[in-house]
Amino acid sequence: MKKSMFIDFDRSKGSLYCANSIKKAGFSHTFLWWGKDDDNRFNQVKICERIGLEIETAHTSFENINSMWLEGTVGEEMTDYFIKSVREAKEFSIPTLIVHVSSSNTPPPFGELGLNRYTKICEEADKQRIKIAFENLRRIDYLDYIMQNIEVKSKHFCFDCGHEMLYKGTTEVLEKYASLLTALHLHDNFGDEDDHILPFDGKINWATLAKRIAQAMKLTNSEIPITLEVMKNNSELDFAEKAFERACRIEALITASLN
Repeated sequence: MKKSMFIDFDRSKGSLYCANSIKKAGFSHTFLWWGKDDDNRFNQVKICERIGLEIETAHTSFENINSMWLEGTVGEEMTDYFIKSVREAKEFSIPTLIVHVSSSNTPPPFGELGLNRYTKICEEADKQRIKIAFENLRRIDYLDYIMQNIEVKSKHFCFDCGHEMLYKGTTEVLEKYASLLTALHLHDNFGDEDDHILPFDGKINWATLAKRIAQAMKLTNSEIPITLEVMKNNSELDFAEKAFERACRIEALITASLN
């Protein structure tokens, strides 16, 4: 299986250091941070091209994401940002964008305004042949609303196991959208904070999770990389090597469940 790791796992050391560490550790892929008005996204593409690290996805910005459900210029500007990001993804051969649909436990009510904006984004993604992978967060009802009311080829699902562990009441979302699964965000925590620590260092039951991922993979028609969304500032020199070892452990568990 392909293995991937977040390009900015250590922001204190920068994208170039992280990318080189990821490649040296044995990962074939990475995913980028596609921040709004952040030119480092283009620098990350150049780094990956230079060192031969393939890009599997790019994570879009979620600052002011709740504005997508509200009248006003902020929501319109966010919609324009997403559409621009879709076109940039096409330009730089990034197959999938990760997108959030809400923030906090009490976002604004979902409704037609936000749905129309996300539909517009997905329709542009269809034109550009880019996938939009909506991620599970605190409020699964917002994800459900999007998934149940947008009917386009670009609509996909990104499963974040750390979010499922942290935000109670969000279990079985992997099973619900398994047929649309196109990206994994794998990391660990202790059920209190979104720590993004290495798998097997927290409280997630990886044997059980691997079986669930294996079942989901059987319903998809494409290979899904084992992607670690781990982060640690001032990380130890062998952090990426440790991450690769954990990715291999997860792969072994998934493979055993597939056979």
